[in-house]
Amino acid sequence: MEDVSSLAQELKAHLPWHQARIIFLAQFILALIRARSCNLCRVAEEFQSKALEDSSYRRIKRFFSGYTYCYEQLGRLILHWLSLTTYTLCMDRTNWKFGSHHVNYLVVSIAWQGAAIPIAWVCLDKSGGNSNTAERIAIMKRVLALIPADKIDELLADREFVGRDWFKWLDEQGIICRLRIKEDTPVLGSCGKDINAKQLFRNVKLNQTETWFTKRKVSGVCLYIAARRTIKGLLIVVATKKPETMIEDYYKRWSIETLFGCLKSRGFDLESTHMTELDRMDKLMGVLALAFAWCLIAGHWKYGEAEGLPLNKHWRPAKSLFRLGLDMLRRVLKNGCSKSDQIDFQILLKVLSRT
Repeated sequence: MEDVSSLAQELKAHLPWHQARIIFLAQFILALIRARSCNLCRVAEEFQSKALEDSSYRRIKRFFSGYTYCYEQLGRLILHWLSLTTYTLCMDRTNWKFGSHHVNYLVVSIAWQGAAIPIAWVCLDKSGGNSNTAERIAIMKRVLALIPADKIDELLADREFVGRDWFKWLDEQGIICRLRIKEDTPVLGSCGKDINAKQLFRNVKLNQTETWFTKRKVSGVCLYIAARRTIKGLLIVVATKKPETMIEDYYKRWSIETLFGCLKSRGFDLESTHMTELDRMDKLMGVLALAFAWCLIAGHWKYGEAEGLPLNKHWRPAKSLFRLGLDMLRRVLKNGCSKSDQIDFQILLKVLSRT
């Protein structure tokens, strides 16, 4: 129980919750890390408590069904842990089915060290479909309540997140975006007529990038555009208000795909939860965001920059900083570290408080 009390003390310094809720949150985060699963039965098995497993399971169910908390408070805690001066944001969706029920998350995250940490999220009330402009604007307003627009370096998003009203709203907020557009998106050509983006960049060769440094109308908004054809022939077209290094910056968007992979099969097995109610899924993502941030920060503290990780024969790190941090925390919580790896729980906790 000492681990629970120590983590609860760190959380209490930033979350104005009742002490019983703080202790539960600390219990759940630690059990989640030990279990490496979002299946609530498995999480209950890992609770450090004198109560029976069934009692812990009922306690978890009461939290998700009856307790309401402010997600902005969790966002501010994550920002405190990161202590960054500016932020690169990624927006994307992830969805899956549990039985006949669809779970469909829209997430805005902070790209950092090869991964992305959720800062705002919502479980959409739709069957795996795309988000609309109103939903994107609503979640970005939540982000702007946490991070001023002048602290946002750029917003990265894939081809789903396009549209005239969406582009105009981002421009009005002063948010620099790097948004991939579809190949058949109409772009105002030099002759004054609309042509497809694919036609505009038809001469781009494999592994080559071309940038237009004159603005062109994309969905009715004047933007710079650039394209890169990958080694496999895929054409990636990006629109932005700031043309420098636009393609290279857009590639950082992959960090949110890393996040989704780590929340699912490579980390916390999110799809194993049997919950489908929207409000309960939102609460679960909040707890996952804290646990994920801790693992990533711990991995960075122990192993350094993501770019410095040794690569395997496929030129990728064998494990991400998140996975390295998760494995380290689990060793400390479950078995203790070996003599050659003398790290205890209090040190990993101080990594968060920067002391």
